[in-house]
Amino acid sequence: MVRIPDIARAMGLSVSTVYKAFNGGKDINENTREEILKTAARMGYVGKPRAFSHKRVCVFLEHMEYPHVTYYLYEIVLAFKRAASEQGYEVVIRSLDDDSTMTYNQIMKQYCFEGGLLLGLNTQDRCYKQLEKVEYPSVIIDNYIDNPNISCISADNVRGMDLIVGHLLSLGHRRIGFINGERGSMTSAERLSGYISAITLGGVAYDPSLTLYGDFSEESGARCARQLIEKNITALCCASDLMAIGAIRELQQMGLRIPEDISVCGFDDIRLSRYITPELTTVHIDVDNVGTRAFLCLQNLMSGNACAKILEPPQLMVRRSTAPLAVET
Repeated sequence: MVRIPDIARAMGLSVSTVYKAFNGGKDINENTREEILKTAARMGYVGKPRAFSHKRVCVFLEHMEYPHVTYYLYEIVLAFKRAASEQGYEVVIRSLDDDSTMTYNQIMKQYCFEGGLLLGLNTQDRCYKQLEKVEYPSVIIDNYIDNPNISCISADNVRGMDLIVGHLLSLGHRRIGFINGERGSMTSAERLSGYISAITLGGVAYDPSLTLYGDFSEESGARCARQLIEKNITALCCASDLMAIGAIRELQQMGLRIPEDISVCGFDDIRLSRYITPELTTVHIDVDNVGTRAFLCLQNLMSGNACAKILEPPQLMVRRSTAPLAVET
């Protein structure tokens, strides 16, 4: 356990100086007091010092090595951070893996966080079950936990898949391959459900062999596209833009034209989707709005007001990567 002498030693200060910072001593420089309090929180000083004046929340990114964190989730984090900063909150970004021996509740207490935002979790992750007993105000993205201390914000994945599959069906496509995200992800489960529902309601029998699992990365999109093209698909629907971008590049390297030979679409509408060739047809999710609403939900929770699950409405963005099915003559 971190003690006052440990903090003093780390900062090269006397124990009495650190003690005065914690107890409102008037003969200590305010900038020094603030630095001591920040260092105490970083080192895990247990118990919030009485003079700790600023408010702190934490963004927890699981699987920080995944490429998709840099895009869709990272944009949510930026919007969340802007909203929090405007209200005077310090935002700390870390991985839950940084403290693998501690529970989520212990991390929140140890580092004096008033609330947390969790992104990138799947149902197999170490801390997922812990969230059912979370005692601190928390918001989780693209998942659902039955806990009054947690609010959930998610894209309306089923509706989004209905829009994108419906678009492909309207263009005459019937053999529509689907590259889904990682297994164990609630987002993947919902997007698969939406795909199956839209295909079936469109009068096409669901073929499980046309669905493959990736991990939301470009590499997995390329790998799955190679396998699905052998099944005579005419269109490819991807559960993320990054997988769609990986698929497009792989298909082009194989000599196929997009969309003349095969239509490809994604999901999320990350900024990169507008700058590839051809521009990607996708489902737009307002990530700025997701991030801002995530902070507002967290603020409500920290004030003692529970929030219900919130679904962010999707919007179909038709660009150049999809076209009507070519009719052989």
